[in-house]
Amino acid sequence: MSPTCVHGFAAEHCAQCRTCPHGLTTSRCGRCANRVTSRAAAKMVPPAQPPEEHRGFEIYFVPQERSWYYRDSADAPSGGPSFRSAFQARLAIDSALDEAPAPEPARKRR
Repeated sequence: MSPTCVHGFAAEHCAQCRTCPHGLTTSRCGRCANRVTSRAAAKMVPPAQPPEEHRGFEIYFVPQERSWYYRDSADAPSGGPSFRSAFQARLAIDSALDEAPAPEPARKRR
């Protein structure tokens, strides 16, 4: 009987724990990893996410771009910076709203 891996399978049948011909685990070997599968997964469009409301701004997800945006209202045109997560969009809103106005530079007296 073969030893079982930490995932509960026989070590030679587990995709994460199986040893490749190069002496590494198959999941960690760059030559054995299936590059076609990883490229196909990268091309998949993620599912749509519901928009969120944060401090009067709408945060919405664009699946084709895999990006989050924010705008003043649902009718406002989209654009502006994009974010990798809704959390980053909330941080940008907070920093824009909480940012203190820049002080005017002191004028020199003559």
